[in-house]
Amino acid sequence: MEQSIAGFDQSSAAALLKSLPPFSAEMPLVDRASSGLLQYLDFYQLPIPRGDINLRAGEINQQGQTIATLCWVPENPVGSVIIVHGYMDHIGLFNHLIEHLLGCQLNVICFDLPGHGLSAGQPGFILDYADYVGALNAVVSESQAMFNLPLQAIGQSMGGAVLLKHLMTFDSNGSYPFTHLNLLAPLLKPKGWGLSRWLFLLMRHFRESSKRQFRPSSFDLEFLAFVKDKDPVQPRKVPMAWVGALNLWIKEFDNYPACAKLIDNKPVNKCSINLIQGTGDKTLDWEANLIEFKRKLPNLKVQLIPDANHHLVNEIEPLRRTIFAALKL
Repeated sequence: MEQSIAGFDQSSAAALLKSLPPFSAEMPLVDRASSGLLQYLDFYQLPIPRGDINLRAGEINQQGQTIATLCWVPENPVGSVIIVHGYMDHIGLFNHLIEHLLGCQLNVICFDLPGHGLSAGQPGFILDYADYVGALNAVVSESQAMFNLPLQAIGQSMGGAVLLKHLMTFDSNGSYPFTHLNLLAPLLKPKGWGLSRWLFLLMRHFRESSKRQFRPSSFDLEFLAFVKDKDPVQPRKVPMAWVGALNLWIKEFDNYPACAKLIDNKPVNKCSINLIQGTGDKTLDWEANLIEFKRKLPNLKVQLIPDANHHLVNEIEPLRRTIFAALKL
C-alpha cells in the first residue's frame, strides 16, 4: 500500500471521529465527502463517492463507546457484507477487499472494533472478545435496518475469531443474521503459543503492556512498511489484557462442544462457513488450528492457498487474486 500525498495523523483521526453523525438507516448518502472524510479516504486509498458508488459514514454508540462505521453502496446491490478486521487492523487497511466486493455488487459495511482505527477505546485493549461481539451485533442491527438484502460476513484473523464467537454464543431461538461466513486465516493459537502463554501468566501482574513486534504477516513489503512506519493509528504496545482475552478465547473454543446442536438448528444450518488459509502463514499455528476448526465445525469448507502468508487481504497481487477468487460470495 503506497502512502497517499494527503496528510493524515492521529489528530485528524480524532477530529474525524468527533465529526461523524450517528450511523442509521435514516442518514443520507454521502454524495460529496467532507474535507476530513475525504482526507481519510484518500490517505488509505478507500473508495471515494462517485457516480456508481455512494457512501454512508457515521458512528454507532455501543455501551458508551463510539464505533466508527462506513458503508459503501453500489448501484443495484444484490446483497450486503460486513467486514470484521483483525487485531491492530482497521477499515483503512481493507481497500483491496472493499473494491473487490463492490465489483461484486455488494453493499460493504466496515467498522473499527473498540480500541482500533477511528473507534474510541484504549488502543488494542480488551478484556473479553464478547466486547467485540457486542460491537458486531450493533453493526448487524443497523445493517439489517438499512438493507433488506441477504447479509454475509468476512473476518480476517481476529475478525474470524469474532465471527466464530458470535456464532457459538448466538441465541438459537433467534434468527441468525448471516447466510454464510468467509474466515480468512481465523485466529486461534498463534505460533509459539505455549511459550507466549507461559510468559503472559508470568508477567501479567508486573506489566500492563509489551512492546509491539511488527511481524512479516504478508509478502507485500510496501504494505508491511506502511503499517510499521506510515500508518498513524497503529498501536505501538500490546496490552496484557488483550493477551488475556486471547487466552480466554482459546479456552472457550477448546471447551465448546462440536457445533452439531447449533448446526441442526434451522437458522444456523443455513450458514455455510468457508475458511481460507495460507500455507505460508508465519503468525498462526495454522495446521493445529485447522484440526480444531474441523472438529468443532462439521459444515466447514477449507481452502488452502499455497505460500500465502497471514494477512490475506493484503498479500501480493498474484496471491490476493487467488484468495479473492476463493471467497464464497
